[in-house]
Amino acid sequence: MNGSRTNVVRAVCFDWGGTVMRELPGMTGPMASWPRVEAIPGVKDALRALHGRYRLAVATNAAASDAALVRAALARVGLSAFFDTVCTARDLGAEKPDPAFFHGVLTRLNCSPAEAAMVGDGYTTDVVGAKQAGLWAIWFNPSGDPCPCVHPLHDAELRDMAALPAALSDLRLPDLNTCLELLAEHGVPAGVVRHSLAVAAAAHHLAHRLRERGARVDPLLAHRGGLLHDLDKVMSLQSAGVHGRIAAGILSERGFPELAAIAERHVLGAQDGEGRPQTWEEKLVFYADKIVEGDQVVGIEPRLAALRYRYPAYVEDLERSLPYLRALETEIAGRVGSSPEELMAELRALDPSLSGERAAPCG
Repeated sequence: MNGSRTNVVRAVCFDWGGTVMRELPGMTGPMASWPRVEAIPGVKDALRALHGRYRLAVATNAAASDAALVRAALARVGLSAFFDTVCTARDLGAEKPDPAFFHGVLTRLNCSPAEAAMVGDGYTTDVVGAKQAGLWAIWFNPSGDPCPCVHPLHDAELRDMAALPAALSDLRLPDLNTCLELLAEHGVPAGVVRHSLAVAAAAHHLAHRLRERGARVDPLLAHRGGLLHDLDKVMSLQSAGVHGRIAAGILSERGFPELAAIAERHVLGAQDGEGRPQTWEEKLVFYADKIVEGDQVVGIEPRLAALRYRYPAYVEDLERSLPYLRALETEIAGRVGSSPEELMAELRALDPSLSGERAAPCG
């Protein structure tokens, strides 16, 4: 595998309750018989835009409704005609996140996992299940909740269902396994991979904290940038001044320009001149890399002390970076309403390891 991703999605599967239709408090039994039913805001516009361009399916674990009852409820809000098929756990004999459920849906849609995207608000059922079955996964997260995974598995995140057509046409980031395959392809040692996982976890956590306070930041981009920031570690060891630039070239060629910029701007000395990190994602990966020694969050001073020992030729760059790093740490802590010490405690509590299946540990 070459690490690039081509968007070949031609089918879109939707969770039902909480994604297409509102789950109204106090209502029980089949939704088709509820006295009132409501569609999720923006979903009708999204379905209208997607209809005819993609094959569309409802893929639900609904226990009280079969396909006919789901259709009846959808018809009450004018959505039934948009869907080519309705698949329920009752009809398929399997429930999400079981891969058998997703394979049953794909059989009805006559497409492969790589050609289908799952859209849903349930992280374990809709996102983790879809990724384990080989589909693309779009997390519908209207409340902006933190991702329950230290290492996010989703390919895109939606706050507004009306934005789904744009998200489907711009699945721009590599997924977790593709990132790991890229690192392996370029000979990145296991210790550097563990370091990159810790940097990615820290950058992702900080991005969520910033977003909660209104900052314009993409936690998924921060995570993938942290995971791939040392992609050229082996290739650049014998060539001074090129670390970050080689990685940027590789990522640009693979069609990941945002990740290329993060890789190029994470290196010591990047805080000077035009190479200074510009976006929040670039700043967070730069900072996270300078507080993680090995795979442990240690803070700025211990990290720089270790770098001075390993790279004596770069002591001047390290000293010059210290004021910028301290100022950046103060800026991040101030924006999230915490002290640097409180942030360090949060980051140290993260477990950045991966399971044997290379799927992120989820809460």
